[in-house]
Amino acid sequence: MASQLYLTTSAITCASASLSVLSGLAIIWSYRQFPQLQNFTRYLLVCLTVADIFTAYGNFISTFRWLSNGNIGTKNDGFCIVQSFITTTSALSSFFWTTTIAIYLYSAVALRANIAKKLGTRVLMTLIPIFVPVTITSVALGYGALGEDDYSGSGPWCWINSDVNNRLMWKVVAGKGWEILTYIITLVIYILLKFFKWRENRRRHRFLRWSDADPNLRDADDIFEISWLFLLVARIWGTLRFILETADVHPGETIADILLYIQCFGDSSQAFWNFVFFFTLDPELREHIYHRKYCLRRRDASAVRINE
Repeated sequence: MASQLYLTTSAITCASASLSVLSGLAIIWSYRQFPQLQNFTRYLLVCLTVADIFTAYGNFISTFRWLSNGNIGTKNDGFCIVQSFITTTSALSSFFWTTTIAIYLYSAVALRANIAKKLGTRVLMTLIPIFVPVTITSVALGYGALGEDDYSGSGPWCWINSDVNNRLMWKVVAGKGWEILTYIITLVIYILLKFFKWRENRRRHRFLRWSDADPNLRDADDIFEISWLFLLVARIWGTLRFILETADVHPGETIADILLYIQCFGDSSQAFWNFVFFFTLDPELREHIYHRKYCLRRRDASAVRINE
């Protein structure tokens, strides 16, 4: 593989991962700074964001491995295996959190049965997206499935060892199978939610506010129903590369490189897109941030006048 491809994919991954880490930290900051906006939906967003930060950070540090020894790549050095364990676990966790958000919203809005009201359910909804991915990745580690994959399914980061037996099975079990399942489940829930809202709007003769469906929801939370779309737009390019490889289809060097470049940006960008839609486009959050900035400016101005 050409050195120029190493440099380009590493630069794209670094830029995307850096944006995601900073964006993810901003989401966590907003959750801690404005308790009046805290509800279970935003709690799940924070959990999803933490997983996405780990993915972005793992991809970020892996680029330095490629820049230092990419041309002579060591198949299974310790750094590669540890990075693969971290990012595989966090990516799986991200899929589970996305699905959990969709299920929670459907139960609260369409079924009018907020499953998060019970402590036991909240604990399960928190532990399952952590425990199951850790278990899957630990099994993969035990079988020696984690390691350098020579850009086969990933960018300049490690995932499934290219020399392991049943490599296709491990790619499905430790990533792509759960990713595709997440697309299907969340899309079905989105369609059901849209149908429910359409039916309620006709019955009420007015637009259904989410706070009407459940007082624990904010009206601004309605954007969470398309969180699956952000995951799809970000990660579909790697899935396309996986499908093409599985089907032994070779689209040509130019198209293959373009898909790889987009994947390098997309697979590390989820926290960034969450920031764009759940931070900058949240009207209540923007209002609170503006109010805080306004208060700080007035306080600073008053301090200046006193000092004078």
